[in-house]
Amino acid sequence: MKRFLRGAALGALTLAATAAIAGAASAQTYNRLVVFGDSLSDNGNLFLASGGTQPPAGLYFQGRFSNGPVFTELLGFNASRFNGSVTGSINFAYGGSRTDNVVAFPPGMRQQLTTYTTAGGTFRAGDLVSVLGGANNIFQSLGAFAVLPPASQGNPTGFMDPTIRAAVADMNFLVGDIASRGAGTILVTNLPRLGTTPQFRPTPLAALADYSGSQFNSQLQTALLALAPSRPNTNIILFDLAKVSDVLAANPGRFGLADASNQCLNTTTGAVCANPDSFLFWDGVHPTAAGHRLVARLASDYLYYGDLASNSTAQGETAFRHREDALDAATARLSGSAAWVAGTVLTGGAMYDSAEFDARGFAAAGESTSYGAQVGMESGTETMRFGVSGAWRVADVDAGPTSFQLQSLSLDLYGGWRSGNAFVSGAVGVASEDFNDITRFSSLPGLIQTGATRGLSTGARVQAGLWMDAGGISISPRVALTYASSDIDGYTEQGFAASYEYRDRQVKGITGEVALRAEGEMNGFGVFVEGGYRDSLDDSSEAVRVGIAGNPAQVLSRRFDDPFGGSFLASAGVKGDMGPFDVEFGYRGRFGDHADSHTGGITLTLPLS
Repeated sequence: MKRFLRGAALGALTLAATAAIAGAASAQTYNRLVVFGDSLSDNGNLFLASGGTQPPAGLYFQGRFSNGPVFTELLGFNASRFNGSVTGSINFAYGGSRTDNVVAFPPGMRQQLTTYTTAGGTFRAGDLVSVLGGANNIFQSLGAFAVLPPASQGNPTGFMDPTIRAAVADMNFLVGDIASRGAGTILVTNLPRLGTTPQFRPTPLAALADYSGSQFNSQLQTALLALAPSRPNTNIILFDLAKVSDVLAANPGRFGLADASNQCLNTTTGAVCANPDSFLFWDGVHPTAAGHRLVARLASDYLYYGDLASNSTAQGETAFRHREDALDAATARLSGSAAWVAGTVLTGGAMYDSAEFDARGFAAAGESTSYGAQVGMESGTETMRFGVSGAWRVADVDAGPTSFQLQSLSLDLYGGWRSGNAFVSGAVGVASEDFNDITRFSSLPGLIQTGATRGLSTGARVQAGLWMDAGGISISPRVALTYASSDIDGYTEQGFAASYEYRDRQVKGITGEVALRAEGEMNGFGVFVEGGYRDSLDDSSEAVRVGIAGNPAQVLSRRFDDPFGGSFLASAGVKGDMGPFDVEFGYRGRFGDHADSHTGGITLTLPLS
C-alpha cells in the first residue's frame, strides 16, 4: 500500500517535477513551446479572431473550448496567442481547424505553419512543437455522410477512407516540414476514441466514428515510423492518447473522476453540472479542465521518457552489488587467522540486508531490502583449500516511482593458499537473475506500467594478506581486486501510459580494496572487526537506454557510473563452537558516496572429517 500511495503522490506532482526537469541539463530540455492544432490545443485564438463570439463567452472559459486551461497550457510554458512574438512560446491552434492548407477562417494546420514561418518563425533544437489535429476532418465527413440518402450509405468506411488518408498525409507533411526546419522535438498527439464521446456515443454514427479515429491513428503511426529515420536530428514522439481511452471510460474513478460518458455543460440551456471536476467531458467532444489536466500529466510520460526511465538503473546496480557481496563472502571464508585444518566441512547460513541509495541525476533516491540463504562444501589441507557455495537471494527494491523484486540463484567456486602468515584466496561465480513485478507509476495517477526481465551476473575476486601478532590480537592488512558484470535483458513495459522499451544493459567494473582486520578472543568466543576502503578502478557500465514501444521516438541514453562510489567498509562479528557446529554471527556495512548498505548474517559450519 505504501508503494501505491507514494506512486499516486508522485503522479500528482508530475507537473511541478517537469518544470524542474525543464531547468536541468538533459537531452529532454525544452526551451519554448510552439503549438499547431485545433480546439483541443486552442488557448483562445478562435475567440480572439472572432471578436469573442466563438466559443460563446458565457459557456466557456476565456475563449478555451473547456471550463479551464487546455493541456498545452499545462506543459510548463506561457505561450502567447497567434498575434504574439514568433521568437517566444506561441500557440497557432484554432478551434475548428482541419489539417489542410485552407486559408479561410479558421485556418488549416498547414496554413498555421505557413503563417508562422512567413512571420519569421523558425525552429531550433531546444524547441518543443505540439501537433494535434484530424478530428475536424473526420467530424465534417461524418456530418456529410449522415445526410446522405439511405441508398448512398451502403459503404460508410469507404466514404470515410479518403478523408482519413488526406488528414494523415497532412499530418505527416507538417511533422516532416517542421523537422526539416530544425525543431528538436515534435509531440504528435493522436485522437482519443471518438465513438465514446457524448456527441457520438448515443448515435448510429458511433461505430463509424470509432473506425475513422482508429484508422487515422493506425495510419498516422505507420507514417511517422517511416518518416522518423529520415529526420535523425528531430525526436518525433507519438503521444498515444487513444491508448488510455477505454480504461478511462470504463473506470473513471481510477483517475479521480465520477463520469466519463456524459457532458457537464448543456449547450442548449447553459446548465452546468454540480461538480465539473468530476466529469471528463465539458461538452460533446471537449474535455473539462480536469480532463485536460489528465492529458497534460500523461503527456509528461512521453515528453520526459528518457529522464523518467532513469530509475531502472537500480536493476543492474542491485544485481552488481549482490554479485560483489557473494564474492566477498566466498573469499572471506579463507581469510581468517585460525590455522587451516585438513578435511571437509559443510556450510550453511542465512542473511538479511538493507541498502539506501542517493538520487543521482534523474534517478530518484531509493531503498532495497533482501534476504537469502546459502549452502556449501569446502575441503582441503592445511595449505590448500577449495570450496563451492550455492545461494538464493530475494530483494525488494523501491526507486522513486519504480519498484521491482530481484530473485537470484548463484554458484561460487573459491579456493586459497596459505603459507605461514601469508594467504591468498580467490573466487569466481555466476548468478541467474529474475526481475519480477517491475512496476513504474506513470506520470498520470491511476496508470501503472509493469514488466519483467532476466539477467546474468558473473565475477571474480582475489585477495591477499598477512597475519601478524600484536600482543594477543591478530592483525591482518590485506588487499583485494574484484571484477563484476551484470547483464540485464531488455524488456517492454505493459500498460496504458507510454510503454517504455528498455534496451539490454551491462553494469561492469573493477574495484580495488585495502583493509585491516583484527581478531581476538573474549569469554571463550572469537571476535573480529575489520575496516577498509573500496573504490572503482574501472567502470565500463553502459548507459540506461530507452525508447517507447511502437513509437517513432528516439532511443535516449542516461549514464550512471560507479553505483556506490568510493566506499568505506566495516565488519564485525563473533564466532564459537555450539555442539557439532561452528557458528558465526556477522555484520558488514558499506558506506559509499552514493549508497550505503548493511548486511547481517549467520553461518553454520559442520566438520565432516
